[in-house]
Amino acid sequence: MAMNPMQRKANNYLLIGVLVTLLITGSIIAFLFFQLNTLQKEKQARESSMKQVYVLKNNIASGETITVDKLELKSIEGSLVPTNALNVVNITENTIAKIDLNKGTVVTDTMVTESDNQTTDDLRLQEYNMLLLPTQINTGDYIDVRLRLPNGADYLVVSKKEVEIPQINGVDSANSIRLKMSEADTLVMSNAIVEAYIMTGSVLYVSTYVEPGMQATATATYVPSAATQDAIYRDPNIVQEAKSALINMYNGNSSTRTNIIDGALAGYQEDRLDNIDAAVQEQINKAQEERQNYLESLGATY
Repeated sequence: MAMNPMQRKANNYLLIGVLVTLLITGSIIAFLFFQLNTLQKEKQARESSMKQVYVLKNNIASGETITVDKLELKSIEGSLVPTNALNVVNITENTIAKIDLNKGTVVTDTMVTESDNQTTDDLRLQEYNMLLLPTQINTGDYIDVRLRLPNGADYLVVSKKEVEIPQINGVDSANSIRLKMSEADTLVMSNAIVEAYIMTGSVLYVSTYVEPGMQATATATYVPSAATQDAIYRDPNIVQEAKSALINMYNGNSSTRTNIIDGALAGYQEDRLDNIDAAVQEQINKAQEERQNYLESLGATY
């Protein structure tokens, strides 16, 4: 049966519509395939350029020790990785941050330094409760311990020590701190403590470093007594190199001892023993009180 012109025309339009639809659909599919292929290549390129680097798990303060357990391995695009990124093999027990660092930071060799507080055989954790502490001091801070005499003279006794504050039931001690001290540091500090006790009006106080990772260790200026110097020289726990350096420094500053410190001590000949006894008893009382509080806190947990 012959197809009328109107029906033939409608069929032609339908065929053209199908062809156009197929053409558009094919173009879209081809475009999407091209885009997908491009994205896949870009992904592969990014993955091939990714590098495994160590970043900080948490924020790190200036002067804080950076240990391997404070780092985590992450994949980062190679172009974003600094050429001087730190490798864990370069981290030692004395590696500290020069500046404050944020969580997720890729640590570079310019961000860290080696602490002056090297772990030696004679290093001990000493606790002191007779020092005048700043109103704001925290575990991890770095400090100098200084002796100020009644005449206004001021001397640095031990320098750049990292602070640890004892806690009882999670509360920081109000008057005690712990410092890692070498044998020589301990002897010098003990001498300074006794002399501070003798000279009423003198004070052993703490000053805090502003940017410990960037600031060098200050040079001690306090010269201990001849008896303490002799004890340092004879102490088998102090290496000879350290002994020689200390004695040379003391000899170079001998006038500080003879003219100023000994001069100030001369005014306390009669009551020096009484002053020492009173101050030592106060020190013992503080230590016993904190010890008792600590023991009571342990009992409270059971």
